[in-house]
Amino acid sequence: LVVSGASVSGLALGPLVPLLLDTYGWRGALLLLAAVSFNLVAAGALLRPLPVPGESPVPPRDGPGSIRLLRHGPFLRYALAFVLVDVGYYVPFVHGE
Repeated sequence: LVVSGASVSGLALGPLVPLLLDTYGWRGALLLLAAVSFNLVAAGALLRPLPVPGESPVPPRDGPGSIRLLRHGPFLRYALAFVLVDVGYYVPFVHGE
């Protein structure tokens, strides 16, 4: 369900990009697509673990957060899913006119 958003957006952007190009030109279309993509920053901020109420934050024992993240099972599954999506997602035929 999570990675299906890439396919849905690919289907939606196919007819949307030529419409944006005709309406706003290539610069305006790229600005609008960048604004839509910028919303992913908010979605990415939700991927951090939330603190448990009643527990004091304990500093990590096994190094910095990025190394600790590479041992976190849900993150690894999520990252692998997007690697597989990126391998199979061919952008030029969707975004080219």
